Amino acid sequence: MDWDYYTLLKTSVAIIIVFVVAKLITSSKSKKKTSVVPLPPVLQAWPPFIGSLIRFMKGPIVLLREEYPKLGSVFTVKLLHKNITFLIGPEVSSHFFNAYESELSQKEIYKFNVPTFGPGVVFDVDYPVRMEQFRFFSSALKVNN
Repeated sequence: MDWDYYTLLKTSVAIIIVFVVAKLITSSKSKKKTSVVPLPPVLQAWPPFIGSLIRFMKGPIVLLREEYPKLGSVFTVKLLHKNITFLIGPEVSSHFFNAYESELSQKEIYKFNVPTFGPGVVFDVDYPVRMEQFRFFSSALKVNN
């Protein structure tokens, strides 16, 4: 009887070990390898919360010219409760114009232009309508050879 008990115990332990090893192997293979894109550097200003705003209000162009050499072509400025990320230069500005709507909402950025174009035009419409309007604009602005 002791032999049967130990055989059963060994078999049970072996089965548990096999299941644990199989679970470890499948869980390590099923994990997606995601690349973590680092966020752009943030302008650190004194005093906190309003320091960047004060510098920005004194002159945004001056602020950009001073911080570009320090922070690079992509950096963020905190203005009270809003973060504004600047993309400076042709090597990074294409990301702004070619980004998917899910990554970068042009509608939010260009809300201030709605009075310029009027309601229901360009930035006051949904993305598919806006893309259709852009197609009309771009074809109208092309120079025919």
